Amino acid sequence: MSTLSIYLAIPVVNEIVYYSWLVILALSLVSVLFYFRGKLNEKTIELVNISKEKENFESVFDTDTSFVWEMDKDKKSLSASQGVCKVLKYDEKKYPSLLNLWKECIYPEDLPAFLEFVDELEYRKGKPQEFRILDGEGNVMWLETYVNVVNDLDGQILKFVGTAVNVTHRKLEEQKIRENSYYDQLTSLPNRKMFYRHFREQVQLEEKEMSVIVLDIDRFKVINELYGRESGDKVLEMVAEKLQLLLGEQTFIARESEDEFLILLETANEKRTKLIAEKIMSIFKKPLNIDNQLFYLTISMGISLYPETAQDILALYQQAEIAMYKVKETGKNNYHVFMTDDAASIERKRRIEFGLKEALTRNELYLVYQPKVDLSTGKSYATEALIRWKHPLLGEVSPGEFIPIAEESGIISDIGYWVVYEAIRQNKIWHNAGILLQVAVNVSALQYEDPFFVERIRQTLLHHNMEAKYFIIEITESVMQNAEQSNRVIKELHDLGVQVAIDDFGTGYSSLSVLNNVFIDIVKIDKSFIDGIMTKVNTASLVKTMIQMGKSLKFHIVAEGIETEGQAEFLKENDCSYGQGYLFSKPLRPEEIPAKIA
Repeated sequence: MSTLSIYLAIPVVNEIVYYSWLVILALSLVSVLFYFRGKLNEKTIELVNISKEKENFESVFDTDTSFVWEMDKDKKSLSASQGVCKVLKYDEKKYPSLLNLWKECIYPEDLPAFLEFVDELEYRKGKPQEFRILDGEGNVMWLETYVNVVNDLDGQILKFVGTAVNVTHRKLEEQKIRENSYYDQLTSLPNRKMFYRHFREQVQLEEKEMSVIVLDIDRFKVINELYGRESGDKVLEMVAEKLQLLLGEQTFIARESEDEFLILLETANEKRTKLIAEKIMSIFKKPLNIDNQLFYLTISMGISLYPETAQDILALYQQAEIAMYKVKETGKNNYHVFMTDDAASIERKRRIEFGLKEALTRNELYLVYQPKVDLSTGKSYATEALIRWKHPLLGEVSPGEFIPIAEESGIISDIGYWVVYEAIRQNKIWHNAGILLQVAVNVSALQYEDPFFVERIRQTLLHHNMEAKYFIIEITESVMQNAEQSNRVIKELHDLGVQVAIDDFGTGYSSLSVLNNVFIDIVKIDKSFIDGIMTKVNTASLVKTMIQMGKSLKFHIVAEGIETEGQAEFLKENDCSYGQGYLFSKPLRPEEIPAKIA
């Protein structure tokens, strides 16, 4: 190529390079523009999405009971949806000022906790905060708020968005439940929980003598049964009113259970406590007039002394309750101050009551048999089954102690039917051995009133293949007060072939009328009369009359508790045919009977 050609070509090459650089630069600018445009679009989309989310959020939560709020990332400005005015009962015209002065709306006592909540917004996601606020009418309202943190694409906090819900109704219900847990709904008195709390507060305030009284309305269950629970409730309300009127507002009175009240006497020693107890007793001497119906009440009160008998409220309550039960056992309608000996007797009674429930299954109960003899020949013709109990800790417990407890606890029927079964079973063993004896069993009033009583006797006799004529049921005079009911049962027993005896005759309230109106077979003269026939003329005459009366009515007469030859001779001379007692034999174990009557 010539030099001229080269020089001519240089301008062309320069022009190509120049335009190439222009193209590259233009493409670069376009790329940058597209990059920033993308970023702007992302930000725009993000802002649009946030705006849409906010609109959706508000459409759900902006109601009469809730609203949506926002706070900037620096936690300096607050905004809220228009629903805030409805929830807080503010005029919508005050909307801007409401947001500017939001701290002033917070209930003063809750403001510190709420400010702490605001300081920790970024960490409180999903954790509710409850606080009180004063609404536009000056009323206290409860709000529950949740917060959510809004971040940008780089994870930086943009703002905080939350909801606030009016939960005043729920809080009031919770408060009502709490109050119900401390107060009795019927009388509006505090309950035992509140009583304990008040006592402990008084102890912390100052050292002083105090008394705890447990007051129980005697036989209150009968009022409910006879007059209905509504009348029973009115009685309880009037009792509460009378106690408050007598003792004044300075005395703390609580209702423990259906018919039990607790009284705390502050700055009261034993002497003053007894004076107040007397006053309480006096207000129940007159009947309560409720809806023109008179209710005659008696009360039993147990008293414990602080700090003399105990320092802890639980111990004081237990002691007062023990003292109250002591009153119940000794006739009711009185008061008793707890003494250390009381605890031992009550504890024994509780051991007996709980132990009876296990005694049958643990084979702790057993029977002994006391022979009955023909006084003219001295030979045994029958035995009386007597229950005994060997407690694993208390040892031998007498029937006179555990039978009344069994009746109170309702377990007497189970025990009674066990006695029937065991006595018949044992008698069958003797019969199989050629020893033909009758066996007598004592029956409680509860057992006698059981509609299946006779049928259970029949089934037990059939089970052991025992002839009914060898079985005797012994009942007390108290069981016989309803002559019509008693005779119906006696007839059913007679239809089986079972004989019926009245036990402890002469100790009841209407002995003569009982004998005249019921169809019994045997009369047993109580030991208390036999004891006096050799030393008391009147008693001897009375026993003679009983024997003659029984004979005229064609009853078999059995004298109980014969202990001397003189008693036995007196009874034979006066035509008493049968007897039992230690003169002839003490109660024996089953295996001892064959040798004794041989």
